[in-house]
Amino acid sequence: MCWVRSRIKIWDMEATGERQSNILVRSEMGWTKVAAWAALGTSLLFAVLNWHVCWLFRNEPQNLVVFFYPLAWLVLFFAVRTRWRLVFLLVTIPALLLVANGRWGISEMNSGAESAAFQALHQMQSSLSASRAEHHQQEYPDALPSMNLSPYAQKYYRFEYIPRRSENGEIVGYIIQATPARRDCEFHRSFTIADDGRVFWTLEPRAATLSDMHYE
Repeated sequence: MCWVRSRIKIWDMEATGERQSNILVRSEMGWTKVAAWAALGTSLLFAVLNWHVCWLFRNEPQNLVVFFYPLAWLVLFFAVRTRWRLVFLLVTIPALLLVANGRWGISEMNSGAESAAFQALHQMQSSLSASRAEHHQQEYPDALPSMNLSPYAQKYYRFEYIPRRSENGEIVGYIIQATPARRDCEFHRSFTIADDGRVFWTLEPRAATLSDMHYE
């Protein structure tokens, strides 16, 4: 009997220790409420990032899976007591600053789209020169030859071919303008390529001209 009572006491002590441990870590929120607050926080984060539908414009729908990480973080955040929430914040904020430094700025996010537009302009310029040489003509064609541009360039930029004619009507030169499809989503850089291959650019809300800065 004494042995049984001793075992019962040990079990009671272990159960009490576990309850005390849970009390020290676990918040008083039920799991349903924790999940609801985490889902609400994640939805608000998505709403802010997707202002004017810009997040979905920049990213593919399958990239929505990245929002699992803030959802999981918020579940843990609301599931623990206040002191542990402060620990979460003290650890998370410096980590975010370290990871985001130099990676998530507007310039870094736009670099892929701008590079695609730059390459597309050179592709068009090469195609026009090849078309003129193929047909043994001195003038350029009235319209751009058919070509396959990268989906990235077609999604983020709009291209316009503007021929330059001589007095007798021959097309002796041209420019091709590449302007952002969505300036309201923080795409600002416009490009223009001339028939000599020089690419001009501007950050002003207009098409680039031959008087703007150009790449050497």
